[in-house]
Amino acid sequence: MADKMNRRAFLGMTAAGAAGIVLGDLLGKAQGAVPNAAEANVNKANVESETISFYGTHQTGVVTPAQNFANVAAFDVTTENVQELKELLQHWTEMAATLMAGKPLAAEPQEAKFPPTDTGEQIGLDTGKLTITFAVGASLFEKEGVDRFGLRSRKPSGLTEMPIFHKDSLQDQLTHGDILIQACSDDPMVCFHAIRNLAKAARGVAHLRWQQTGQLGIKAQGTKRNLFGFKDGTNNPALNDETFMKNNVWADSSDGASWFAGGTYMVVRRIQMRIETWDQQTYAAQEDIIGRQKVSGAPLDGQKEMDQPNFQGDAEGKFTPLDSHIRLSNPRTGENSERERILRRGYNFMENLDSVGRLSAGLLFVCFNRNIQTQFESIQKRLTNPKLPDQMLAYTDTTGGGYFAVLPGVPSKGSYLGQSLFA
Repeated sequence: MADKMNRRAFLGMTAAGAAGIVLGDLLGKAQGAVPNAAEANVNKANVESETISFYGTHQTGVVTPAQNFANVAAFDVTTENVQELKELLQHWTEMAATLMAGKPLAAEPQEAKFPPTDTGEQIGLDTGKLTITFAVGASLFEKEGVDRFGLRSRKPSGLTEMPIFHKDSLQDQLTHGDILIQACSDDPMVCFHAIRNLAKAARGVAHLRWQQTGQLGIKAQGTKRNLFGFKDGTNNPALNDETFMKNNVWADSSDGASWFAGGTYMVVRRIQMRIETWDQQTYAAQEDIIGRQKVSGAPLDGQKEMDQPNFQGDAEGKFTPLDSHIRLSNPRTGENSERERILRRGYNFMENLDSVGRLSAGLLFVCFNRNIQTQFESIQKRLTNPKLPDQMLAYTDTTGGGYFAVLPGVPSKGSYLGQSLFA
């Protein structure tokens, strides 16, 4: 009860203090492509400071060009009161709009006799094109057979709990969650500040379950590289390909729930890389495992990064192995090849050492798709098929993540996240 009372007092302080404030591929060749502004809300309000508007038909952070840093955090909802859940989403809406606009959550200086509304570590920093993306997990609708908030019938049919695939080592404390927030910016402090303050505002209603930070090479040109040293993102779709996004990313009213139109399904996987083992492989073996030349990114039988691989062999007998990562992740032929394609938006993570002294580093895999089962899962089952598994599985270990439904965008001020869900 004390937590709930503190939260209500906090909401009141925020309102008073903030009066007048408007509350297998990464991006590859598409990194520099800017999506339609109406779709991604890019630079809608203030081009000079490169802020991105929170409002729009779709949420930002999906087709927005990837910023250099990310912080992905999952929350468990602790309240049993649906009204408190709704109020939290309303409050988070106001906070996200304010944070993305580069404004403080409260006027400065703040009231000295109360804890600060805004923690303040971002003061003086640009937003770094901050985007904050909100999604919900299957457990928000039903957990252990219980209809928690009377929303079970509203759960999108494609939203399930992420299963354990062959070779996965999922850890409970790093997996699933009721609500997921993705904060991305060109400044890691801005990402941290966003997650920290959103978590602070949720006290008594939801608490952090897990979080994972990630980053890209800040000044890297062209396709970004993963920690195995290979280009990762060559075949990702162009961000301004509106036809692809309509067909493969954005849900419509027929995709599991009418209220979900304008949203998308998000897959997050924390993939630990066995760096020390990988580093012992020969240069040639590494290229065979990936199916690409390490420096140029070209297929093993090609000359340039964008060349299409030949899996049957050419006149000189060169070919890309059938169990290479690029072959199993994207067959490139067949009636389902285009339908399966996903939009990837992953980040590298580099932390301390694990419990046995190995480097704790890897890939924060993030992808968006209109249908998890026919897109991501179809690809993942091929990669983890015990009869012909992806060679790269010997050097990776997925320890966490989950499936989430990205809520439709908030069209304008006065509306709020998930409003159609509660309608």
